[in-house]
Amino acid sequence: MTPEESRILAVLGWELFMASSGTPLAERMRKPQPGDVVMEISSFGRGWDPNRIGRLVRIEGRSPDEHYIVAPLHDPGQQWGWRHSEFIALPTEQAQKWLAGDNAPVRSRFQPLADYLKQDGRERIEMSFTDIESAMGGAHLPPSARNPRLAHWWENDSGNAQAKAWMAAGYQIEAVDIPGERVRFRTHNRNEQ
Repeated sequence: MTPEESRILAVLGWELFMASSGTPLAERMRKPQPGDVVMEISSFGRGWDPNRIGRLVRIEGRSPDEHYIVAPLHDPGQQWGWRHSEFIALPTEQAQKWLAGDNAPVRSRFQPLADYLKQDGRERIEMSFTDIESAMGGAHLPPSARNPRLAHWWENDSGNAQAKAWMAAGYQIEAVDIPGERVRFRTHNRNEQ
C-alpha cells in the first residue's frame, strides 16, 4: 500500500467513525485489539503521516499512558511506537461480521490458558511452566518455549497463537525466566464486559 492509499483509507476510516457515532460499530472502533488495522486520530487533519495507519502489533502499558506498537500498512516490516495518541480500529470485513468477531474465542491449543487467566483475574499471575501445562489440560509446551535462545516465543506478539491467547484474556508477559521455568503475566488493556 502506498502512502497515498494509506491517506485515502484514513479519510474513509475517519468518516465511517464519525458517521457511526453512538453505535456498536463506533464503540468497537474505539477499542482496537492486536491484529486490527488501526489509525491514529488525535492528530488527524494536522498533516498526514502514513506511519499513523497500520496493523496494531500490541499495546503496552495502561490508560492513559498506553504505548501503541503499529506496523504501517505502507511499510509492514517496520514497527512504530506511539505514546499519548488515540487510535481507532478499522473494520476489515463486513461490519456485522467484524463486530461478531470481537467476542470470538481464541481457537488454539492455548485456549485453556486464556480461560484460566480470565478466571483468575489477578493483576499479576506468576506460574511455572508446569502450572501452565496443567492449566492447558496437560498439554505440553513446545520445546521452543523452554529454549533460552528462543526467548521470543514469550513475546507479546499478536502474530503468535500463544500470545493471542494471553492477550485475549487481558494479560501480557511481564517477565519470563526460561532456565527457572517461570513466567509472570500482568493485566493490560482488559476489555470491559
